[in-house]
Amino acid sequence: MTANNDTEQRLHTAAFRLAVKKRSDHLMNYFLIGFFLTGLALAFFYDTWLIALGVGGLSLTAYYSAKIALPDSELYQYVLSAVLAIFMAQYIYQMHGLFEMHFFAFIGSAILITYQNWKLQIPMLVLVLIHHAALGYLQDIGFDKVYFTQLGYFALQSYIIHILLSAVIFFTCALWGYQLKKYSEIQIGQIIAMGKLQQEAQLAAEAQKKEQEQQAAALDKAVAQGKFEMASDVLHDIGNAVIGFGSYLTRVRRLQEQESPENLQNLARFFEEQQPVLSAAIGGVKAGAVITMLSGIAETQKSNQEEMRKSITEQLNIIAQIQDILNIQRQYISGQETQERKLVSLRNIINDCLSMLFASLDKSAISVSLNVPDELPDIKGDRTRLMQVILSLLKNSLEAIDGNAKEKAISFMAHRQNDQLLLHVRDSGNGFSQTVGDRLFERGFTTKPAGTGLGLYNCRAIIESHAGSIEVSSEGQGKGTLATVRFKI
Repeated sequence: MTANNDTEQRLHTAAFRLAVKKRSDHLMNYFLIGFFLTGLALAFFYDTWLIALGVGGLSLTAYYSAKIALPDSELYQYVLSAVLAIFMAQYIYQMHGLFEMHFFAFIGSAILITYQNWKLQIPMLVLVLIHHAALGYLQDIGFDKVYFTQLGYFALQSYIIHILLSAVIFFTCALWGYQLKKYSEIQIGQIIAMGKLQQEAQLAAEAQKKEQEQQAAALDKAVAQGKFEMASDVLHDIGNAVIGFGSYLTRVRRLQEQESPENLQNLARFFEEQQPVLSAAIGGVKAGAVITMLSGIAETQKSNQEEMRKSITEQLNIIAQIQDILNIQRQYISGQETQERKLVSLRNIINDCLSMLFASLDKSAISVSLNVPDELPDIKGDRTRLMQVILSLLKNSLEAIDGNAKEKAISFMAHRQNDQLLLHVRDSGNGFSQTVGDRLFERGFTTKPAGTGLGLYNCRAIIESHAGSIEVSSEGQGKGTLATVRFKI
């Protein structure tokens, strides 16, 4: 597994590095054109057209030749570093030693940060060192037209300080390039980890669905054959599996909560606070670009963590629903359910369901009225499945009634109509709109924060398997709900 993770990390890193390379190469085209045009603009001052065209043209030729000849190598990037240093030397010569031209070396150093390769600073540093040492020496011993500086003499002390300050700038830019590369690798690792978590969550959800299907099949077979112990063992094992998976998700959430994007955000804020210094060193546009890039990475990391936290919470809610279903199934098994359809009393089924939920009804202070005459005919059906329907309707009514409501009531009324037996379950709960009512029996649709959307869907499937029908209606929000179930006699 570790080898696979390392391979995936390398593949993602290689893809990211290729994207960085392409983006940076595209930017370099514009920068090099700008550098070449700057040389042409400076040629107006001292009539240095030959230098501007010759040196600038040769520099561009060297860079693009290396890039075309070795497209898969990073050698052309080191050529680019040297070319940027040569442009600086060209500008100094064109302006007859104007001191401000030295700053183009710092501009070139900042440009190279986009490649996220600190080693690219080395060729530029070496050439700047050689350029300053050679031309400064030649000018000091009397060579004219060297045009290294407009001063008459370049003291060793000034030279050392000049080189040290340049080295600091190059080191800072190299450090930025190195840090950006490391943060990019960290970000890639986090993206891969989140992808794996999402994949595992999806697989877990599919496993849960499969377990529920297996559970239903096993229960049907066990109850039909009268094997109470087998069904109990199945429920017990599935319950343990669900609890184990819930514990795993809880540990994942704790680990995720320990991760904090604050380090990267603090770095972005530090760069924002130091923006004046950075602007002075590399220019306002470049400093702003670096800060914007860091801030974007920090925001992306924070967004990904929020998405992962949401996914984990949703999975925990699903587990809670599964445990609830398991508890109901354990209650069903305690009855005498069989696959064979027998005559059953609807009144007795309702009374048994009320007994199961008596504690919840009593705690919520909900009054229940039962108007189901004893003389009503029995219906032929599967007692356990019919109990599941009544329990689901009763639970929906219980949850729909506000704890602070003045009226809290649920009523059952049954009567015969030709060859059908009608059961009406009415509550004084919240009710619902017509839009919601049109979707109540859709698989997966729910109005509950932690609902699964399977309750009424399963109820309709059970009633239709008994050659009946079920309807749920409401006069509007806050006006209660009426469920009507029709059984064939």
